[in-house]
Amino acid sequence: MVVRVILSLVALCFGGLSHAASEAVKVYSQLYPSSPMLTEGYAQVAGRRLHYVTAGEGPLVIMHHGFPGFWYVWKNQIAALSESYRVVALDGLGANLSDKPQQLWAYDIGRLAEGLDLLAQQLAGDEPFILIGHDWGGALAWSYAQQYPQRLHKLIVLNAPPYNLFLDLLRENKQQQKASTYVEVLKQPVVEYMLTAGDAYLIWRSAYQKAVGREFLTQREGELFRQALAVPGAVAGGINWYRANVPKVDHISVEDYWPRSNPVVRVPSLLVWGEKDKTFVPEFLETLPGYVSDLTIEVIAGAGHKPNLSHPQQVNRLLRQFLCDSEC
Repeated sequence: MVVRVILSLVALCFGGLSHAASEAVKVYSQLYPSSPMLTEGYAQVAGRRLHYVTAGEGPLVIMHHGFPGFWYVWKNQIAALSESYRVVALDGLGANLSDKPQQLWAYDIGRLAEGLDLLAQQLAGDEPFILIGHDWGGALAWSYAQQYPQRLHKLIVLNAPPYNLFLDLLRENKQQQKASTYVEVLKQPVVEYMLTAGDAYLIWRSAYQKAVGREFLTQREGELFRQALAVPGAVAGGINWYRANVPKVDHISVEDYWPRSNPVVRVPSLLVWGEKDKTFVPEFLETLPGYVSDLTIEVIAGAGHKPNLSHPQQVNRLLRQFLCDSEC
């Protein structure tokens, strides 16, 4: 393990940022002028380049978004937590300014977890850190905690079940099967082409137009998400997470589970759940305690799948409260 880490680590490098990335940082800085300064960087991880932003000093907090998104989905949480923590918000593999490999094996959840561990090693050595994930980033965060419990201090997930629990739901829960019919549609090349066309307008409209209309995002911020999705390969990169990790329902087998079919998370964990989420069936909240030995569940009334954007004050309060249980 030590040899592999040493061979994989490359010094962090800065610069070479696109207009879209610089614009996002500029917008953030204007919205949160009193927050710690936000800077950008790249890390070379297992042969892939990952882009991230960072702010603040203190214990390391890594944030991983879902699809379709990029680091800016955490704007409210970066501002809140960077007062006490060193916050690092990633562009996940395939998103925005991070690399977008075409090979599906690069998006295998086990490889993604290994890459996340190598990144954390670069940022904080062997020091345990705090991991926060949403949607696909949340499923990855659960899996990382199952495989690398010694590396985490605490785990926070927004609106996502563990990856292996999600596979269980797909196999056994008719409502989840119905809610997830979009997955097989997404995988089709013609759909990828349609979603990429027009600077990714269709997928942007589906994911973020309402957020702009409800003023969770400004018009200018909405355009940042449009630009991130319009980066060549970004839509395909997000869809490749599904292609690599979600088999057809009748093809799911024990070999698809990672790291195992039912490993227990032995890290203090918080699930923040928007009660109106339509991506995952709420029944998994009853099953989740069997997967996590030290679990807190907080439900936000009226919130949907993106409570980090729609209900930032409540989410930030829950995050601070959970992180301060043993530290403040």
